[in-house]
Amino acid sequence: MAGRSMRTALLWAGAALVAVAGAITITIGLFTPMGVASFGWFAYQPLANATFTPGGSAVVLSRVTVVGWIVFTLGMLTLAFLAGGVVARRSRE
Repeated sequence: MAGRSMRTALLWAGAALVAVAGAITITIGLFTPMGVASFGWFAYQPLANATFTPGGSAVVLSRVTVVGWIVFTLGMLTLAFLAGGVVARRSRE
């Protein structure tokens, strides 16, 4: 039984570590100078008198931020899966 509890503890720690790493990656991606894409629209805009101004309502995320969200989501899904296993084990007892 000790081997199983050790494996479960390692799974919990690993999932929490992945979630924290994802959160740190998101933070780094958002707060670095290249965190948000610095390019703007340059294509022809027919029948419009408004000009595009960067920093408006649209947010373009960098690859680092997107990878951070993916890693964070995987960590949180793993934590949810482990929590569901605990609830299922308790309901069987």
